[in-house]
Amino acid sequence: MRALVLALALLVPALSACSGGDASASEQDGAVREVAQQEDEATAAWRAAVADELGTDAFDFAALQANAAVDCQRTDAAAWGVHLALSGDTATSALTRIGLEHACSDVVPAFDKGVTAVEGAADPLDLVCGPGADLSSEDALKAEIVCANR
Repeated sequence: MRALVLALALLVPALSACSGGDASASEQDGAVREVAQQEDEATAAWRAAVADELGTDAFDFAALQANAAVDCQRTDAAAWGVHLALSGDTATSALTRIGLEHACSDVVPAFDKGVTAVEGAADPLDLVCGPGADLSSEDALKAEIVCANR
């Protein structure tokens, strides 16, 4: 959502310029203000969802946004399964899901499948320590340490 709002903020002036400049500066300013307001509303909704989940409004929202930006790069269920299995704790998955819903909603189905795979495993580490685990080089390094101390 946030990425869409930002893209619109950048796109409106560009489209105005391409159309021969018929849009006045005040129309452009209005469009930018509208996009900023939508972004503020989206951020407020995200904050509210996190506060509801945590039961408090005392949290590091900037850190949650940064984590969501990283989490948006994990776009398939297998990557989520590996990440969640290596984390050793799916208790924070509700916060992660909220972040994904607000930052990159297209990743939510893959995340949900990853959570289901980890929660359905007798031992989530079997997803990363067992033979045939498909791991990135970074995940393989983490798995080597986690699996050795199993």
